[in-house]
Amino acid sequence: MGPARVLVLAGEESGDQHGAAVVEALTARAPALRFWGTGGARLAALGVERIAGLEDLAVMGFAEVVGRLGFFRRLEADVRRRLDQGEADLLLAVDYPGFNLRIARYARERGVPVLFYIAPQVWAWRAGRAARLAQDASRLAVILPFEVEIFERVGADVTFVGHPLLDHPPEVPDRASFLGGLGLDPARPVLALFPGSRAQEIARHRVPFVAAARILRSEDPALQVVVARAPSLGDVGLSDDVVGTDQ
Repeated sequence: MGPARVLVLAGEESGDQHGAAVVEALTARAPALRFWGTGGARLAALGVERIAGLEDLAVMGFAEVVGRLGFFRRLEADVRRRLDQGEADLLLAVDYPGFNLRIARYARERGVPVLFYIAPQVWAWRAGRAARLAQDASRLAVILPFEVEIFERVGADVTFVGHPLLDHPPEVPDRASFLGGLGLDPARPVLALFPGSRAQEIARHRVPFVAAARILRSEDPALQVVVARAPSLGDVGLSDDVVGTDQ
């Protein structure tokens, strides 16, 4: 019998980041584990055999999902086939409920234990998913303390594990050092734009973000604009759209 295999399903930049931390911790405890599934560069760097990357998975909105329906059907069929062949001893589902909930149910029906890490925010919308998660996940690892009671009410095996962003809080530099490192003048005001971690989000937000930034710069020419970019994305050109080659 070979090493245990873990199916990891992450479909967004945050899922890749937080899923990679779990994979790293599991590998430290059991180096022989083998991983395969979906995710981004962080999971790939840890040796996860990827069958789909974030560039294919990070979609939003009804129209975009419909446009990728064929891809998702093929991906789901591939995952189901490998589950049928016994290629997973554990499913680690990281958020991304639209796809992961379907696979979780299929895995449980075939006797594969399911750990759902970062549960869908049922307290914010579609509360009915809580009962489904209780049925389809062997255990829920939630990152907000009040979620424990919500899921316990529907019979889930749930554990509060803390928010992953607090596991390794970054050192916060002073304003001058931080802005200087970005090539910005600490004495001038700064506008930070956070357009999202998906290409579709950036395409959707580009026009209103650019318009707002240009209005603000027209009112205060000293304003500097900086754009946050997810590691999974290339140069999206948003800064140039806002200010040309100037800051």
